Amino acid sequence: MLLARTNALVRLAILLALSVLGSYIKLGPGSIAFDSMAGFVAALMMGPAAGVLNCGLGHAAVAAVTGFPLTVPFHLATAVAMAGVGGLGGLTARRFGLTAGAAALVLANGLLAPALLALLPNPMGRGLFAALALPLTVAAGANAAVALLVVLGLRRAGFDL
Repeated sequence: MLLARTNALVRLAILLALSVLGSYIKLGPGSIAFDSMAGFVAALMMGPAAGVLNCGLGHAAVAAVTGFPLTVPFHLATAVAMAGVGGLGGLTARRFGLTAGAAALVLANGLLAPALLALLPNPMGRGLFAALALPLTVAAGANAAVALLVVLGLRRAGFDL
């Protein structure tokens, strides 16, 4: 029992470290990058709790590394939103399969989370959603596609996180 918990914790830590590394692989100018991919792998392969932890902590870690460009409170709210994205993706994958889970991750990360965050006081105002919806959806699609390929490859090789 203790070994299983330790193994799960180590897997989550490795995926969290991969989130930080992924933040350095930029998808165009700005802060949009492959930082969500590891959190998406956690959600799709390990379930909603792992998705919540990895997506939420992953965003917080990446924001800290980049110096919280949109203020600390806004990035904390974004980390909570990303935790919700990871949980929703994990639940959807568990209930409807990996492809549906990946689609839920894309829609929640690209459209739902920015729409909710645009309602909060933020440095960009309501223009946040208009400015970020398309690039975030494209980046979320790239992150989810790579995550889906990783999960399918790991399962095919006999690994089950």
